[in-house]
Order: sequence, then structure tokens, then C-alpha cells
Amino acid sequence: MPTVPRGYAPGRNALTGKGIDSGPRQANLPSGGFLRLMLWLLGLPLLLIGPFMVYAAVALATSEPSLNRWIMGVAGVGVTISCAKLARYESRLRERARRELHRLEAVGVAATAEITAVRPTSLGEESGVELSLLISGPGFEPFESTSQCKDDPALTVGARLNAVVDPTDRLYAIVP
Repeated sequence: MPTVPRGYAPGRNALTGKGIDSGPRQANLPSGGFLRLMLWLLGLPLLLIGPFMVYAAVALATSEPSLNRWIMGVAGVGVTISCAKLARYESRLRERARRELHRLEAVGVAATAEITAVRPTSLGEESGVELSLLISGPGFEPFESTSQCKDDPALTVGARLNAVVDPTDRLYAIVP
């Protein structure tokens, strides 16, 4: 049974939810502990800004006109709600990635992903490549899928990558 790594692996898809239909779908592997720590260190102050704005509007800005206090209070409530929704969304994505990892560890079979095409693409602010893959292995019919990742000289047409596949619904992960 292959071990599915945590964190970045070549071919790891962004947490976009792309490809949720019945076709093959690349698993989103959980990020490492350092990334989660950084998200919390940056997210916690953002989450606290909203309540501080409400407190400032009620208790500190007593000399301000009433309209300005209302605007600051409503803005504080809006920031709090937005940050709470963003934290909930990130938590759901992390839980989904954890479930997919456990499922691949439990029922995944070793497979080979052969690169059939390499096209340049944009990964947000970075440039990367989109790989067309032919994934084959024991217990399932070979299938094609695409994956986006950072460019690497080893990612050429004909190269073979290790993969883990859940044969029931063709959920897969590229592993080092």
C-alpha cells in the first residue's frame, strides 16, 4: 500500500473544487502544519478587527457624529461576518482534504500517471504547467485527467509519475 504524503506533491491541484462531477478528480492533500499556523496567525487579527470596530463605535467614538458611529459599527459587523465565513470555508476545505487523504490511505491502489501533454498555464500570480495525464493501474480502467502544478524540468511528455487511486470513483493523488 503506497503512502500518501501530506503537503505539496507534483501535480497537486489547488483547492478549487474543480472537477466535482462523476469523472476523475484529483485529491486535495492537507497542507503542512507551518502553513496552517501562518493562516491562523494572519487570520486571527482579521477576525478580531470587526469586534474592535464595533467596540470603538460604541465606546470610544463618543465625540463623533451619530452617522459616523453607525457606519463604523455596521462595517465592524460586516468584517466580522465576512471573516467568520472565510474561516468556516477554509475549515471545510481542510476537513475535505483530510477525508480524501484517509480514504486514499485506506482503499487507494498504486497506479502510474503518464504525462501525455504539457501546456503552460497561470497559477494565480505564478506561472505553471497543466499536465494531461493517463492514469492506469490494477483494479480500474485507465482514465485521462488534467492537473495543474508548478513547472519542473522533469515534467515532460512521456514521464511517469507515481499515483494512488481509489478505484470506486477515480479519486487520485500524485505522490512523490
